[in-house]
Amino acid sequence: MFASINDTKIYFDVEGSGYVPVGDTMKRKPVLFVVHGGPGSDHSDFKPWLTPLAEQMQIVYLDQRNNGQSERVDPAICTLEQLADDIEALRQYLGLERIHVLGHSFGGFVAQVYATKYASSLLSLLLVCTAPSKNFYPDALAFAGRVATPEQLKAIPELFEGRIKDEAHLIRWWDLNFPLYFHVKDEELMRETGNRPIGSLDVTNYTFKHFIPQYDVRGKLPEVNVPTLIVAARHDWITPVSQAEEMHSLLPQSQLVIFEQSGHMPFIEEQADFIDLLNGFIAEREG
Repeated sequence: MFASINDTKIYFDVEGSGYVPVGDTMKRKPVLFVVHGGPGSDHSDFKPWLTPLAEQMQIVYLDQRNNGQSERVDPAICTLEQLADDIEALRQYLGLERIHVLGHSFGGFVAQVYATKYASSLLSLLLVCTAPSKNFYPDALAFAGRVATPEQLKAIPELFEGRIKDEAHLIRWWDLNFPLYFHVKDEELMRETGNRPIGSLDVTNYTFKHFIPQYDVRGKLPEVNVPTLIVAARHDWITPVSQAEEMHSLLPQSQLVIFEQSGHMPFIEEQADFIDLLNGFIAEREG
């Protein structure tokens, strides 16, 4: 499905009904927006891993502008602030009141910007393997120095400094470095999850080169008085636990949970525990 908002077409998908029968009434289910990472990925990062949540809530997936199935636009207008504005516009387009928002990785950057601008639209914020500023990168390089091969270490800056030359170069980069994102290297799982997203190289390069070097919401996070769940993973090299601890120190209503057997995607590697955690957290906020 597509929504025409903020002068572009944003693709979104919905999983789970909005109301369920309970006795002689219909009960409204919580609504969870999920914001994918990247930049240059799409909502398929979360599928089928978050599907069990749809039993307890309605999930709204979206592809950020210039990502996935959403309309291709000038990457220069794909700022984190604009991506946050798109979430708010989609919430209004769907006629929803306050929502829960989950952001993973780069999507967590966007979700934090959203929280600093639209806290009144939030019931809760869920930040999964993400960071509050551009300073994640030195920590990531230090972590990689302990676990990556020399070939991986040499290639890492090509993506994170916006120096990918073409699609073939991007494929080679991910073939080499995607194993770093997992604690357990399951070749079939990595092939399936790595191939599903619809890539967007121009927004990947532009965002890493121009927007992420300016990203820093640390000064605004203490004003975000919203219940927040911060999820980190012990083997996450790109947004290490140190980043989660910093967010936890800044967000006044936050709790931190660390998954001990996961890399960058605990919703894949420890799916059952991840689902239980989110169901419990959101149920408490709704209660």
